[in-house]
Amino acid sequence: MAAHRSYLQKQMIWLGALDALCLIVGVIAGVAIRLGPEEFISHIDTYISGWFYLAVAVLASNYITGSYGLELRLSRFNMAVNWVFSMTMAILVVSITSYAWLNAILGRGVLALAVGVYSFLWLTLRLLIYHYLFRKDPLAYRVAILGTGSRAKADRALVQDFDLRPKHKVVAMIQIEQGQKHLSSEPGVLSQGHSNAGEGSIIHCSPAHVAATVRMLNCDVLLVAVEREEELAGVYPQMRRLRFEGVSVLSPLNVAEVYCGKVPLTLVDEHWLMHASQGHVTPMAMRFKRIADIFLIILMSPVVIYLGVMVALIVKLSEPRSPVFYMQERVGRFGRIFKIFKFRTMRPGAELKDGAVWSPVNDSRITWAGRSLRKYRLDELPQLWNVLKGEMSLVGPRPERPELVEKLEKVVPYYRERENLLPGLTGWAQIRYPYGATIEDARSKLEYDLYYLQNLSMALDLRILLRTLRIVLFGMERVVR
Repeated sequence: MAAHRSYLQKQMIWLGALDALCLIVGVIAGVAIRLGPEEFISHIDTYISGWFYLAVAVLASNYITGSYGLELRLSRFNMAVNWVFSMTMAILVVSITSYAWLNAILGRGVLALAVGVYSFLWLTLRLLIYHYLFRKDPLAYRVAILGTGSRAKADRALVQDFDLRPKHKVVAMIQIEQGQKHLSSEPGVLSQGHSNAGEGSIIHCSPAHVAATVRMLNCDVLLVAVEREEELAGVYPQMRRLRFEGVSVLSPLNVAEVYCGKVPLTLVDEHWLMHASQGHVTPMAMRFKRIADIFLIILMSPVVIYLGVMVALIVKLSEPRSPVFYMQERVGRFGRIFKIFKFRTMRPGAELKDGAVWSPVNDSRITWAGRSLRKYRLDELPQLWNVLKGEMSLVGPRPERPELVEKLEKVVPYYRERENLLPGLTGWAQIRYPYGATIEDARSKLEYDLYYLQNLSMALDLRILLRTLRIVLFGMERVVR
C-alpha cells in the first residue's frame, strides 16, 4: 500500500480480522450442521489444511478487490460482484487442493454450508458497517486542512462528500501566519469570527507550530492545500515527523489520487513522469499481464462467442446491406499504428464528409442498434482479437485515432505518455469518465490514464474488469467519480 494511504491500514486490519471471524463462524456452523457436534473435532483436525486454503483464498480475494478499503460510493452491485469473485477463487483453490497434489479434500455439503453462512454474515456486516457505522462520528477520520484558500475549500468539500466511506470529519483548517512567533501559549489559537460548526474551525498558528497544532487536534489525516509553496518554508520537516508518528500527510497530488483516482495535469511535471515510469511498468509485469489476458480470453471464450453471434445478427438485421464489422486505424504502444476490429454501429460512409471526428451525444450517424451496443460496450467485442494478437490488452488506455492524436498532442501536455502502455479494451479512464467528445474531455481522461500508469497492478486491473462487468450489464454511468 502506498505510504500516503497508511491511515487506512488500521481499518483494513480490523475489517480483515472481522472477515476472518465470519469465515471461522461459517466453517464451525457448516461442519456442525452437516456432521453433528460429535464429529466436529475430528473433521476439523483431519481437514484443517483445506479450510486454511479456503480462508487464504477468500481473504486474499477480498483484499485484491478492495473490499477492506475506502469506498468513494457504496455500491451493492460492486459488493455482490466482489463476493462472486472471492467465492469463485475460493472454490477454485479448494478444488485444486482437493483433487491435485495437496490432498485437502473438503466435502461439497460441508463446504456449501460453510460458504453460505459466511457469505450471509460477511455481506450483512459489510452493509451495516459501510452504510451505517462508517457514517458515524466515532468511526470517522479526523481531518485537518493546511490552508484556507480556494484549494482548501475544494478539498474540504471533497472529503466531506456524503458518499465517502468511512466518513471524514474536517475538524479544522489551519492558516499559517508567517513572520509571527506565536499567537498564544497554546500550539494553535481559534480565530474569532471564523468558526463554522460542521465545517471545522479556522486555526492560526506560526510555521514552527504546525505539527503541534495537528497533534492537539488529534488528527488522522492532514491535507496540504496551501495556495503558495512559500507558505511551507520550515514546515516540511514537521510534516515528515507527523508521517512517522502515524498521521497521513497528503499533498494535493495525493489527495487527487486517493479521493478522485486521477493525476491532475496541473500538478504533473517531468520529474513526476520520471518517478512514475520507474514504478510497476516493468518488462516482467507486462509479460505477466499478457499471460493473464490470454488466459482470461480463453476462459471467457464460450460466453464471448455466444454474445458475438447474437450481436452480429442484431447488426446485420439493423442494416442488412452493410457489413457487420469495420476496421479502423488506431495508435498503439510506442506510437505504432494498428487496425482495430469493431461491430459496425454507424451507417456506411459516416465519415466521408467530416473525416475523423469525435462522436457527439445523440450522433445521427449511429444506427438504432448501435446506440445500445455502445451503451453496453458490446460493439468492442471483436477487439479481443486485437488482444490475442498482442496489439492491445484487456485493460489499458483507450487507443485513439492517429488524426486525433496529432491534434491532441499539440494542446494537451504529456498526451503521448499514455502510449507507453498497451491500449486497452477497457481501462481506468473508460470506467471513471463518460464518453468524451471534446479536447477538455481528452484532458480529463488523460488524468485518469496517468493515474493508471502510476498505479498499474493486477489488483487494479481486476477492479477495472469487475467495474466493466457492471457497465456491460447496466450501461455506462454518466457521473464522473
